[in-house]
Amino acid sequence: MRRTSLTASAVVALAALVLAGAAIASPALAGRDQATPGGGQLAAVNASSSAPPSITVHGTGTVTLVPDLATVVLGVDVRQSSARAAQADASSRMNAVIAAVKQHNVAPADMATVNVSLGPVYNYSGNSQKLVGYEATQSLSVKVRNLSDTGSLIDDAVAAGATQVQGVSLSVADPDAATTQARTAAVADAKARAQALAAAANVTLGAPISITEASAPQPTPFAMAAPAMGAGAATPIVPGSFEVTVEVEITYAID
Repeated sequence: MRRTSLTASAVVALAALVLAGAAIASPALAGRDQATPGGGQLAAVNASSSAPPSITVHGTGTVTLVPDLATVVLGVDVRQSSARAAQADASSRMNAVIAAVKQHNVAPADMATVNVSLGPVYNYSGNSQKLVGYEATQSLSVKVRNLSDTGSLIDDAVAAGATQVQGVSLSVADPDAATTQARTAAVADAKARAQALAAAANVTLGAPISITEASAPQPTPFAMAAPAMGAGAATPIVPGSFEVTVEVEITYAID
């Protein structure tokens, strides 16, 4: 009985060794990657997780515009011996400026106060300071929708009491329309580039996978000083032109 038991145990051990050897020889049975002679691993490729073949291109669309809107910042700056007198003088001058602006058919919604300030003015001599008065300033932003009237409006505002023209910003009243045109042109440019690349590579262009857009730049304002009184000529405003550019990056699938 003892011999029979030992023989059965040997058979079981031999079977275990055979199964272990089969697992080592077959990665599918072992459930893990097979070692290569060089020590690397032959990883299984999952087709569903691999990125599809694609082409990525950039496109640019540009629209040239002539400004049809001017934003003018007009200011008054006065000095008086007392704070009350300085503030009253500045307010009186600004009311006159507003009245002159209204004569150019500027709507109330197109005018806005952007600054009101009042402060002391000192005369510094050596280590001492002496109060010599008060300075009051007020500023008004005006949108001029009749661009050809901008120069005349500035002249009349100065004649009414404005002492500063802090800046003139030229733009368009409806920039969204130009941006839409530039966006359409940018996408068309990108598609043309992708089609050319696909044809050169002898592949078929598919649908877009992703689209990224860059923001369109805004027009840059330019500043001008208040015209000298009695110059005899209207302040010239030359609208010029500016460009709205949109850039896109599009990735297309290919077959």
